[in-house]
Amino acid sequence: MTITDSSVRLLAAVVLGGIVGLERQLHGRPAGLRTHILVSIGAAVAVIAGVQAQESLPGLSIDTGRIIAGIITGIGFLGAGTIVRHREGVGGLTTAACIWFVAMVGVLCGFAFYTMAGIASVVALLVLLVLDSLEEKLPVASYWMLTVESCNRPLEAFQKECQKILKRRGLHVKSSTFRISDSGIELSLVLRAKKRETDFEAVEIIRKLKGVTSVKWAHRSGEW
Repeated sequence: MTITDSSVRLLAAVVLGGIVGLERQLHGRPAGLRTHILVSIGAAVAVIAGVQAQESLPGLSIDTGRIIAGIITGIGFLGAGTIVRHREGVGGLTTAACIWFVAMVGVLCGFAFYTMAGIASVVALLVLLVLDSLEEKLPVASYWMLTVESCNRPLEAFQKECQKILKRRGLHVKSSTFRISDSGIELSLVLRAKKRETDFEAVEIIRKLKGVTSVKWAHRSGEW
């Protein structure tokens, strides 16, 4: 393998990895342009090094499958660093998948499979750009946590009253827990809705119920 051939492979890894990285950068994700380019180059370098070593040392047996497996394992740790779990759910999964993807693109470039690498990068870019707007229109269920604090109310009657209001608003109660203290009742309800938006009207109706002192509405992940 000549220097020119190696340079072309690395340049292809830079361009194709940068395409995906630029999309992540423009969307303000934790891993952006530089990270994706470096991951793509790194994977390409590992493959190129293996190919060159085998060409330079005929007696040396190098398993390229192990090189690819090592890249996949190493990138897995890097991608895991972009995944964050918070109160609203899990974030960074798409960015982690992009990091893994550009590593595979780098592998393809390292083997000079430019056509496959180019097609894969275009498809990935279409997925990121087109499906991002399409997902917002899909009727996917969302989950919410409603916490209501009340004083001087019988628990069972208060819970039924809240559930009746939520049912009328099209909100399904998946589970409920409560805590009783000297100051009153804290009722926590996990809700499933067909909309992604907060149901402010339901919150306002419950807030006006007799004895209600506090109402909290928070988004939850869909792991129910």
